[in-house]
Amino acid sequence: MPVYYPEDYSIIMGLVDLIPVILFALAGCILIKELFNRLKKPFAVMLCSGVTLSLTAGVFKALWKILLAANVCDFYPFNYMFMPTQALGLVLMGVGLISLFFEKKEKQGLKASAISLPVLFLVLAEAATPEDGNIIFIAMLVIGELMIAASLSYVAIKNKQWIPFVLFIIYAIALIIMGAMKPLSTKLSLTVTQSNWIEEAINIVAQGSILVGSYLLMKKNCFNSKENS
Repeated sequence: MPVYYPEDYSIIMGLVDLIPVILFALAGCILIKELFNRLKKPFAVMLCSGVTLSLTAGVFKALWKILLAANVCDFYPFNYMFMPTQALGLVLMGVGLISLFFEKKEKQGLKASAISLPVLFLVLAEAATPEDGNIIFIAMLVIGELMIAASLSYVAIKNKQWIPFVLFIIYAIALIIMGAMKPLSTKLSLTVTQSNWIEEAINIVAQGSILVGSYLLMKKNCFNSKENS
């Protein structure tokens, strides 16, 4: 089991860690509000479940940092569960959103079932992954994030909303960089504290981008314009 030191973290860091969680929560609320009745039920449930899992992971991670920095305890389960829970949440959210590509097309049910198959594989992969198997979780994170970005970019392009489109691209790039932070930190000889602050800054940019992009699409009523699908 890895050893974590209170001096590498701070209460301020833990509180700042909640900022991207709040931004993501707002974006998730917009997407659920706008798309829950538009998506087929299985995909609407995936979207809600994905948002809930990702939020849970983010809150627990921030709480772990606060407890550790305050010398209360190293409540390891909150940290241990972050990567698998976040990964599964983003994949579920991504699969739910990517069903937008298949609206009003023939054999939708068959195609929809086909894109939901990776979810079962990834759930099984999580159950079988050892503690140090972060590469699988990072791959899941990237897959989920790219599906989310691609789906929202699709809506933006169909409605000719270029500012949201650029924001969703920024979201994808920022989170891919975050996924690569561990090897980059080692290569650049960053301390744990420096690496965490950089990750938090990138995450705030990412979650702010998806929030603003989703809000702009909502204001233009793009999520309800099925004729553009």
